[in-house]
Amino acid sequence: PNVAQAPKSLKQVAQTHLVQPWSYLSHIWDRGHAAKASTRYEEYSKSEVAFIEAELKDWFLSRRFAMERNMALKNALDAGNFTGLSIANAELPAAQKVLWSDLVQGRPELEDTLSTNAKAMKVDMYMKTFKDSTDLDHPCRIPGSQYLQCVQEGFKEKAQVRQTKCLPTFNTFDACRKGVLQQQAAAMENAMVKQDIMDRRAKALFERRSILLDTRAC
Repeated sequence: PNVAQAPKSLKQVAQTHLVQPWSYLSHIWDRGHAAKASTRYEEYSKSEVAFIEAELKDWFLSRRFAMERNMALKNALDAGNFTGLSIANAELPAAQKVLWSDLVQGRPELEDTLSTNAKAMKVDMYMKTFKDSTDLDHPCRIPGSQYLQCVQEGFKEKAQVRQTKCLPTFNTFDACRKGVLQQQAAAMENAMVKQDIMDRRAKALFERRSILLDTRAC
């Protein structure tokens, strides 16, 4: 009565001696497949992290080089009392800053309160500053020179008479310099857009790198 009861059928024998071993082998296969998948993902994540780090290094070096180059150029120009259309040189002498501002965005003119010699000297300074800052290929060289020449020829006249006489040449010169300012503004905007795209891409790459490293740590 204490002897274990024998299987009642061949079906129970098959379940005891065949099904259980196959289940064990299936479990072993699943563990091996998971290990191989984990190894492949580890290799993939390592290669992607290496690629991302190379891209981030290239972005950083490009931005750093551009910054140092631009700062070196600006410092060199500031040291020589050069300034651009935005008049961003704080060290520029006040007299030259006023002349340059008139040439870029104002109207070069001679006040009636000035003496004849002072008027002649001021218009000469306008002419010299303008010619020194524009080469022969500059689009505003001719219209600007024509207007200043008109002012120079009528420096003894009253300001109102001279302004009326030189108005056509001034309008041509003013339209030209406004076009140059618009070109500079467009170039600046395009450069900022390109820089923003590069920075956003670098940010996305850095976040992707963090995710990959966190996944590998788990």
